[in-house]
Amino acid sequence: MHDGLAVYRFGTGEPILFMPGPHRFQRPGLRSADVLIRGLTRLDRTVITFDPPGSGHSARPAHLSMDEMLACTDAALDAADLHHPVDAIGHSMGGFTLIAYALSRPQHIARLVLVGTGAGGYMQARGALWNRHHPGFAAMAALGILQMAVPTRGPERLLRNYTPIRPSDWLQPRSGHTEWHRIARQLDYRPRLREIVAPSLILCGRFDPQFALPCSQQLAHAIPHARLQVFERSGHYPFIEESEPFWSAVRAFLMPTTAPTPPDSASRTGGAP
Repeated sequence: MHDGLAVYRFGTGEPILFMPGPHRFQRPGLRSADVLIRGLTRLDRTVITFDPPGSGHSARPAHLSMDEMLACTDAALDAADLHHPVDAIGHSMGGFTLIAYALSRPQHIARLVLVGTGAGGYMQARGALWNRHHPGFAAMAALGILQMAVPTRGPERLLRNYTPIRPSDWLQPRSGHTEWHRIARQLDYRPRLREIVAPSLILCGRFDPQFALPCSQQLAHAIPHARLQVFERSGHYPFIEESEPFWSAVRAFLMPTTAPTPPDSASRTGGAP
């Protein structure tokens, strides 16, 4: 615990920051996060992550802002005694948050792995489930309304494509925060992507319905030192759907070199992106 923030360290080896999702869906103890954490530890990396305020074991109240997530990331790295540039990985909204962190604190990021994410405008992206022209938009919108009207785990699991749904899920309180998407859609880092100086690996499933492929293509085109790998049989979770090629790509990207030597002047402070 670090000032009410639950900070985790998994594995051994060179550190890597795993950015959780601000809406509480990608933190230790949840399937998508645990699969990524296990995969990184098998690459002999020490994974540093945290429970966002208002979730897991963190005692801090949630304010649901990007500034809050950036400050918590600073605190997690400080708690792990990391004061030099580190590699970092983020999936979905965790990746969106990681982009904001890399723009705000570029001196703290060595390399980026961005999985199924984007930098803004995701609700209008071609092929995105959030786009009104998507054939599945009406069903998704109905589930979103149900989730807001019935604040239990049942609608949340339906919306996230988790099966099977247990009867108890309709009685247990939900774990996520629907308010975050209203905040996220007001944030757009696309005009600043060329400021990201860290080498970046962009990974995306061909059939990702949430951050559709055009979002990843935009990242790969705009970030100066980025390359894109598309998984032809995957949706939003290529690390589950095509596990072997996914981890082969991550291993090839992370293994060649170690993290850069830290500049003496590095400090974990910075303004909002």
